[in-house]
Amino acid sequence: MQKRSHPNKPAVLALFAILALVLASCSPAAPSAPAPATETPAAQSSSAVTTTTDVSSTTAATTTEAVSKTDQSGIGQITEQKGISVKSDEDVVTPRNHYGGEYHDVSSSDAVSFHPYLTTDTASSGYQSMVYTGGLLRLNEKTLAEEPNMAEAYEISPDGLTFTFHLRHDMLWSDGQPITAQDFKWTYDQVINPKNEFPYLSQLDFISSYVAKDDYTLEIKIKEVYAPALDQMSGLITPLPKHVWEKLDWKDPAKNPEINSPTVVSGPYKLQEWKRDQYAVFVANDKYWYHGRPNFDKYTIEIVPDQDVTYQKMKSGETDTGEITPDKLEEARTLDNVTVYEWWPAAASWTYVGLNMREGFVTHDVNVRHGLAYAIDKDLLTQEVMKGQAKRLCSAYPETSWVYNPNVECYNFDTNKAIDAFKKAGYSYDGKTMVGKDGKPLTLKLIYGPNTSKTRQLIAVTVQDYLSKIGVKVDIQALEWASFLDAIQSKQPTWDMFIGGWSATIEPHIMYTIWAEQSIPDLNAVAYINKDVEKLFTEGGATYDVAKRKEKYQAVQKILADDAPYIFLYYQKAWSGQNKRIQGIVPSPLGIGWNQSDWYVTEQ
Repeated sequence: MQKRSHPNKPAVLALFAILALVLASCSPAAPSAPAPATETPAAQSSSAVTTTTDVSSTTAATTTEAVSKTDQSGIGQITEQKGISVKSDEDVVTPRNHYGGEYHDVSSSDAVSFHPYLTTDTASSGYQSMVYTGGLLRLNEKTLAEEPNMAEAYEISPDGLTFTFHLRHDMLWSDGQPITAQDFKWTYDQVINPKNEFPYLSQLDFISSYVAKDDYTLEIKIKEVYAPALDQMSGLITPLPKHVWEKLDWKDPAKNPEINSPTVVSGPYKLQEWKRDQYAVFVANDKYWYHGRPNFDKYTIEIVPDQDVTYQKMKSGETDTGEITPDKLEEARTLDNVTVYEWWPAAASWTYVGLNMREGFVTHDVNVRHGLAYAIDKDLLTQEVMKGQAKRLCSAYPETSWVYNPNVECYNFDTNKAIDAFKKAGYSYDGKTMVGKDGKPLTLKLIYGPNTSKTRQLIAVTVQDYLSKIGVKVDIQALEWASFLDAIQSKQPTWDMFIGGWSATIEPHIMYTIWAEQSIPDLNAVAYINKDVEKLFTEGGATYDVAKRKEKYQAVQKILADDAPYIFLYYQKAWSGQNKRIQGIVPSPLGIGWNQSDWYVTEQ
């Protein structure tokens, strides 16, 4: 499914599916959780790096690649934010001029719901960004600097503790009612209510007050200096229509039809119909505030049971896009009717095997986790699964991040070290079977989802094969997307391992949510608890000193590598195939989805 962003919410980080990628926003304000099924992030909107170069393929297809610099040390380094006043002179009124036609999307996984505050998967985030606009600020598609979005101006007090946002006066809900600061304030109040169980609630802890001074002025105060404050406060609250939602239940779809069938919206599209696991149809919202309605009259997302089917539909021209698995990428580049866009995201998308650290599970023992990490040839797995479109990852930040620490344990493939680690945990290996103290052979349960993901399936069987070589039996269970999310976010899980992924944020601090005890089990599904890590994150966010921040986040990487709550696998390139009849696509460091409302149809 295509991710559309500009100027939608700078949302939450993405567990991509492998847990697929890509949030629906220009300025990710938090890690986004488990995402569904495309290993080929279509319109990646988590920021992607410094320079872009257009490369034309010599084959029949067109290939456009955004090439990133190896040294990205300047990306994401926040400067001191005190005594600042910013006002936009951007024209947001002039309408688009290529109206008409339908964009036909296709995906092998469906969304969970349209509720922006009860979901953490990127499929749901994609649907939500179609109908809800958010983000007081957004990232500039060329410079990646913050700039006004729903707020046309903002000021930061000299002490850096008070942020005042002035909303645009011409923004409307689809029913004609104005979008105001009261909508933001009401939504914020619901979100911070612990009973409403917002998965990213901890990301708002730094805020001391959130006040609507009038219908178009928001004043937000923070407790103390916090480097990522502007990004988080401007991106985490996507306003819901107070005049509609205040009469309805927050969490129960049976009492609130807006959760699964929103009727009053603010985004570029309105929902026409959603048949779960079949299709979703959206139509242009004539009252959309950013340059008016999008160019497409209709945007249809068809749900099919298999990634190969999505690819064949794109190949035949039945759909305008499709999921390109790594093994199909080379062929896709040669298709006469398709342009393949490729880029290395600065906000890296990475894949891992999560290990259940709860007491009573075999993987609670750090020696077992080390043994599992050594037992898998991660270099070969990366090459075989991703076909050269990914690079190894050893801890929480890749080499594209300015806080990257190259001096951490990578657990390079070594069966002898794997067996020795299991021996430290009290296991014995007779050359065929790994046996516990109780004399029973060791069997682990590995789950993945969605069950339509060919790449995820390949990772699972590869892990199973490697662990069998040290006598560990692995039972694999493939689940459909919603069931997989329920399983990994269960308070009483039955799995030992799962295959996951994150589409990270440019600002390194935001990743703390996936390691925080408070985030168990929604984001911290493995139940990792380390107060030293949480302290380091706190210290890293409490200063604008780049050197000090880097020191803290590099220490985090070292501890995470040693504790091994994940078997870190790789971070990957992003790519998207688009039918050549779709024009208006402008590759940028943000990928291609940042201006999706400007895309238009040119029949060939």
